[in-house]
Amino acid sequence: MEIRHLKYFIAIADTGSFSEASRRCCLSQSAISQQIKSLEDELDVRLFERSPHRVVLTESGEMLLPMARKVVDDAERCRERMQDVKGLLCGELTIGLTYTLESYVRQAMAKFMRLYPNVKLNIRYKNIAELISMLREGEVDMAFSVIVDGETGWVDSEPITEFKLCAVMRDTHPLSNAAELSFDDLKNQSFILPEISMSDDNAVYHYLCKDAKNLNVRATINDSCALLQLLKYTNCVSVLSEKSVQNIEELRAVPIKEMSKPFVMYVHFLKNAYRKRSSTVFLDLLREVIAKNKILNF
Repeated sequence: MEIRHLKYFIAIADTGSFSEASRRCCLSQSAISQQIKSLEDELDVRLFERSPHRVVLTESGEMLLPMARKVVDDAERCRERMQDVKGLLCGELTIGLTYTLESYVRQAMAKFMRLYPNVKLNIRYKNIAELISMLREGEVDMAFSVIVDGETGWVDSEPITEFKLCAVMRDTHPLSNAAELSFDDLKNQSFILPEISMSDDNAVYHYLCKDAKNLNVRATINDSCALLQLLKYTNCVSVLSEKSVQNIEELRAVPIKEMSKPFVMYVHFLKNAYRKRSSTVFLDLLREVIAKNKILNF
């Protein structure tokens, strides 16, 4: 049994089609059929039930599929680690993050892609709970968020930067030129807030607590870009990270007196797990971006 046989088997199981799997694997349909026949002969079982209209797994195929995925995944991790040892960056790096750090990550991504064209970056925007679950299941290599609540003894967390929550509005809003605002200043405003599960801006709800129910919330949005765009076309206010509006024309972030305490943003890794060299390189680039932005904003 060879790894390629298992890859072809997984492709057919995922697509439900020999022809589609052959396109995915860049192999002729007759060739991929022969490879599956060789695998079936070696295992002495039938893996697929074939008909003119569909291909489905047999009971033996259903049993083999999770084991095949594990073998292929383990083989890929082995290959990547060997390349890391040789000092060659390749393969994939999957990063999970909340929207708060988006502007910095975008800059680090652009530089990483220029320097290491052979590494594919996968970015996953999720809320904090989802990110930590994905980290635990090995679905992301690293995750960025505020500190995690609950039992996280299996996570290594390193501080990256700090951020504050501010009142965000368009630059023509009557309050946009204020040096600082209080909850009293904002209580009669119309609000567009991030959905409670969207990002580290869950901290909005932590701070507002009982006050939030008295706000005139006109909309909640689970997409950071859509929220920021809507602020440009309304006289509404949002409460977001100061970094979320960095370098965005037409929007202003005004400090809120009751939210003066900064939050710390962390990078999370699975404790005692292998760290890809590409994750270390990306983290170094991100720290450079953050340091550069601090100097420019000083």
